[in-house]
Amino acid sequence: MMTLLREFAAYDHWANTRFVERLTQEPDDTLDALAPSSFPSLRATVLHIRDAECAWTHRLLNEPVHWPAETSTAIGTLLPHCARLQDLVMGMDEDELTSERAYRDLKGNEHRSPVWRMLMHCFNHSTQHRGQLITQMRMLELERIPANDLVVFQRSLAAG
Repeated sequence: MMTLLREFAAYDHWANTRFVERLTQEPDDTLDALAPSSFPSLRATVLHIRDAECAWTHRLLNEPVHWPAETSTAIGTLLPHCARLQDLVMGMDEDELTSERAYRDLKGNEHRSPVWRMLMHCFNHSTQHRGQLITQMRMLELERIPANDLVVFQRSLAAG
C-alpha cells in the first residue's frame, strides 16, 4: 500500500503542477470568467483543490484546519500545499498508514478514519476537480489542456 500511496502523492503533485503551469498563462479575466461546474470559475476550482488538500494535510497532522487555506487567490498557491502533502506521504511508513485519525469536517461533525483512506479520498477529490477544470477550460475555448491522466504520469516515470 505504501508504494501505491506514494505514487498517488507524486501523481497528484505532477497533475496539479501541470494545471498551475498552464493556467498561470491566462489573464485574470479568463481565470475568473463564468464557467459553471461545482465552482463558478477556473480560479475557484483551483483554490478549492488547494483548500481541500491543505485541510486534509492538517487533519493528518492533527492540526487545526483553516478554510480557506490562505487569503491569496493566486492559483500558484496550490503547489506549496500540494508539496507539503506529498512530503508528508513520502515520510510515512505502513504503521502510520493503517493508524487512525480523529478529525472534524467543515461542519464540525466528528469522524475517525485510517490514514490511508483519508489520503485516497484527498487524491480522488483532487482528481475529480481537475476533471472539472478540463470541462471549464473547454467551455472557455482554451487550448493546450494539460494531459493529466494517471497513465500519462506512469508512462513518464517509465520513460525516465
